[in-house]
Amino acid sequence: MSGRKTIAWRLAALAILVFLSGFEAKAQTAGLGLDPGRIEIPMKPGQEKTIGFTIDSPFSEVSVRGRLLLSLTDWNVNEDTSIVYGEAGSMKNSASSWVVFSPAAVTISSGQKQLVRVTVRVPVQTTPGLYRTAIFVQERPPASPPQNGEQLVYIRFRYVFFLYVIVPPVSVQPEVTDLKLITAPDGLRLVCEMTNQGSRHVRPLISISIHNSHKDEIKLVRNYEATVLLPFSTIREAFHLNEGLTPDMYEISAQVDFQDDGPLHSIHRTVDWNPLRETHAPEKTTAED
Repeated sequence: MSGRKTIAWRLAALAILVFLSGFEAKAQTAGLGLDPGRIEIPMKPGQEKTIGFTIDSPFSEVSVRGRLLLSLTDWNVNEDTSIVYGEAGSMKNSASSWVVFSPAAVTISSGQKQLVRVTVRVPVQTTPGLYRTAIFVQERPPASPPQNGEQLVYIRFRYVFFLYVIVPPVSVQPEVTDLKLITAPDGLRLVCEMTNQGSRHVRPLISISIHNSHKDEIKLVRNYEATVLLPFSTIREAFHLNEGLTPDMYEISAQVDFQDDGPLHSIHRTVDWNPLRETHAPEKTTAED
């Protein structure tokens, strides 16, 4: 079973930070971990498999107890690498209708763990490809109302377990298509564009370097795990350059390992950067496998 990574997924699909004078903000749980945070399983049409993941409530000095609700959701990745969620069964290549899980609700306290069993049944007539779903794990608001004189704001978090179902045969056909500097409202960004024309996802590992005209290294990124690149899709992974760049001629290179047993992909650009100009066209671009 590939992709069984132990990840403390403190990823919140919904996070709200509240600043309200006179209100007390409470959370029922003191942070959770999902182990693993994702599972990828190859399955044939007509096959059934049961897998599992663990909800881990860490120890805390003050015991915390909460009620958790679990629910299926579809999801997709936008070109800007943001993740969007939708109703179970509403998106293309959804595996939500194939999945049953137990329990659907659990009460958990600090220091406890809860196993969630997930059974996947692939329909007999399923065509090859990648199918996906996810399970939200979220807090249920307490049933008791506030006491007299209390004003409470409850902050609820959703944690996500991702499930990939791979029905063979599938193919991967990833490519690095562009590398550019852009000015954004939050500062300067280096954007690496990648596409995948294959029927299976890949997980790009990106290494990036920027050198000025004096060959000084301005920025170096090694083996950064980028956003998952789904089949027949494009993503633009952005790296923030907090320090900015002075006007100069820059050599920018990116090397991507798509972890698909294929060759490394490289792209190089020479950019004449001047923030006073409106455009920053590349002088030279080369790409290679």
